Amino acid sequence: MILIQAPSLRYDLLLIGCLLMGCLLTGGGCAEERTTLSVAPRFEAPETFKADGLNWQREAGFSGSDAAVLSRFFQLQPGMQGSPAVAGIPVIYHGIQNRRRFYWIQGTAEEPLWSCVQFHRGRYQLLEGTGNPYQSDSQ
Repeated sequence: MILIQAPSLRYDLLLIGCLLMGCLLTGGGCAEERTTLSVAPRFEAPETFKADGLNWQREAGFSGSDAAVLSRFFQLQPGMQGSPAVAGIPVIYHGIQNRRRFYWIQGTAEEPLWSCVQFHRGRYQLLEGTGNPYQSDSQ
């Protein structure tokens, strides 16, 4: 997929929707992986949690700036487009100083697998793990 920058927020939101649905549209093994990761996790995303010494607040949905941040991540990491690790609509958290986290969670028979794109000061970091990604530092 070729990404073209456009000043339109409407375009960015459409692009994010296409990227998030990429696994369904591209084939190439996604169907097999999707069946493996089909069981829903057994916990809910909290309104707030603490990680890395910071408080994170869940957002109700995408803002224009969230869409722009995530769109830029996929421009910089084209190999992540269509990946089952980032399939579907993420849960979004905001922290202090314009920090953002976008979480995708897939379930397995053993425990949830999660991926997170973290953004701060113009830099992106991909975090991955198993279990509850929202577990507070003190737990």
